[in-house]
Amino acid sequence: MRTLALLICAICLLAACRKDGPKPEELALQAAKVYYDQLLQGDYNAFVEGSLHGDSVAPSYKEQLLLNMKMYMERQQKEHQGIHSIEPMRAVADTAARTADAFLAITYNDSTHEEILVPMVLKDGVWYLR
Repeated sequence: MRTLALLICAICLLAACRKDGPKPEELALQAAKVYYDQLLQGDYNAFVEGSLHGDSVAPSYKEQLLLNMKMYMERQQKEHQGIHSIEPMRAVADTAARTADAFLAITYNDSTHEEILVPMVLKDGVWYLR
């Protein structure tokens, strides 16, 4: 998780160095995409730790979250023959509240697709799943 947080921080810092750096909603959208790519790759632990306080939850609760992510991916495999791709669509940020709503498009292997809302929160310069 720390490696992921450092990676996301590095992306944010590099972006901030640009005179016309990306907007908060763009960074939140990029972070949401990274977390869902981890889920797609089967890295459930990184996905769970990408949530706010994900690295500090009780071990039993974390096990439940990991099991939920695994069951979610198994259900997608059963219902849609799995997920083909996850693409960022758009995001809307509330900079005063340090939150954003990121929208991702999921394309399944059975050619169906859907758009999901991913609530995000900014803490210590890193966008986390809310």
